[in-house]
Amino acid sequence: MKLSRYYHTLRYLKAEQICFQFYYKVCAKLRQLIVRRNRYASYKAGNCIAFLPFPEKYITYRGDNVFDFLNISHSFSGKWDDRSMGDLWRYNLNYMDFILQPAMSAATGVEWIERFIASVHDNRIADDPYPISLRGINWIKFVSMHWDKLSQTQHRNIDTFLYSQYRILSTRTERHLLANHYLENGFSLLFAAVYFQDKVFWQKAKRIVEKQLKEQILNDGAHYELSPMYHCIILERLLDCYNLLHNADDCLFEGLLGVRTLLREKASAMLAWLDAIVTKDDSIPLLNDSANGVALSPAKLREYAVRLGIEWGRSILGESGYRHIVHSHYEAVLDMAQLGVSYNLGHAHADSSTFLLWVSGRELLVDTGTSTYNAGVRRDYERSTCAHNAVVVNKKNSSQVWGAFRCAQRAQAVIKEDGPVIFAVEHNGYSADGLRCCRRFVCNKTSFEIEDKLCGKIGYAAEAFFHLSPEVQVLRVDADRVVTDRAVFIFEGHKSITLTKKHVSYEYNILQPADCIQVSFSDALHTIIENFC
Repeated sequence: MKLSRYYHTLRYLKAEQICFQFYYKVCAKLRQLIVRRNRYASYKAGNCIAFLPFPEKYITYRGDNVFDFLNISHSFSGKWDDRSMGDLWRYNLNYMDFILQPAMSAATGVEWIERFIASVHDNRIADDPYPISLRGINWIKFVSMHWDKLSQTQHRNIDTFLYSQYRILSTRTERHLLANHYLENGFSLLFAAVYFQDKVFWQKAKRIVEKQLKEQILNDGAHYELSPMYHCIILERLLDCYNLLHNADDCLFEGLLGVRTLLREKASAMLAWLDAIVTKDDSIPLLNDSANGVALSPAKLREYAVRLGIEWGRSILGESGYRHIVHSHYEAVLDMAQLGVSYNLGHAHADSSTFLLWVSGRELLVDTGTSTYNAGVRRDYERSTCAHNAVVVNKKNSSQVWGAFRCAQRAQAVIKEDGPVIFAVEHNGYSADGLRCCRRFVCNKTSFEIEDKLCGKIGYAAEAFFHLSPEVQVLRVDADRVVTDRAVFIFEGHKSITLTKKHVSYEYNILQPADCIQVSFSDALHTIIENFC
């Protein structure tokens, strides 16, 4: 079983990912064997960059050495590699976004930078490419914003360490992962190239950014990992890079004008997709790995883009596979997409043909959400099919998600009908059982219907899950319907209806109790949601 899981995980990887997985592991072992610490003595003077104002981000440093990441407050112990709060918490600490907080003085920010540099040899993730990438951008922003407040010694010390770290990054870009990590490496090297006016960094950054933007941003403007949260994260970084280059001399580097034009075009496309997917209250749907309180809000991203002089239209949702239906009484987001990019499904869930539903601007049906990246029972559940508004057959996942960020066999989705009233999708997530799952959404003005059908062998035990918002109150459960304070669910072709208690998450590390309707059936189920309140 394990061999099969590994095989179906690895078979989708690109050749370069496999080669670089092996290459980086060998290099890491060699560094351990020769007990060589990275040296941070390479110096190159940085140059002040004239940025337009950046958006204000979340307040994470509370003063008195207390940090608040992912809704967990913890006092800094002096260890940058402290794992007691989980891996994602310590990574957020190492990104050092907090030095850009509005109330952070130049003196306090420099003090934190110096504390980081002083303890770098005891920090096992200091030289990891992703933290270097995000931290490097934050340091360059900070130094440029406070340029005249730093002494020559401070400038030299920071530039020495920063340039040394970028030399490490340039040899360890995450080609073994690709996807958003590799693009972040490219964005950061773009910052390093301009800040240090370094042609070697520029050539590498240009090559990564141009190729990856063309591959990672789909034709309808979506980021190809299909997480609205990561879409917003990448969009912010893209806008930062445009901010970086907007005043730069076209002659600074060969091809600078072309990169700036590409950044502008992709930013416009991503903004258009964002406008097409956000709900009436201007929030992102929490599909795949998505949570509130991490990325900038759509409103702040728009304000930033306008400040940079970027214009955009409205996308017609297409290649991403998401569809957004808006009527006077309700709106729905339909997931008729593939899980994501085949060679990296780290942020994908086994959620084929799920959907979200709002009534009169208030949530009715939600996904369970993302509360953690830590491997374990909760992470497994949140990526599972039963954590979504989808059909589970024989208590199996439609795609074989495992570990914290792995996926072996995965469902392939095919759109059969594409609106404007009827949308239909079919996936083969249960092909090993001789089944295809067919789901039709009928989006009438006063009712929303879901028609589920198992095509192939008959007699399988299936369950349809409907996760209610924590704010929804169930008033009554009858033989063929569930009455809530926001809508009535009517079921045809079912065997039984069960109301269970689950937990959903809108932000990391916060769980809220909510009701879930579980409907068992054999071959077909017709669900009608109506009487919207």
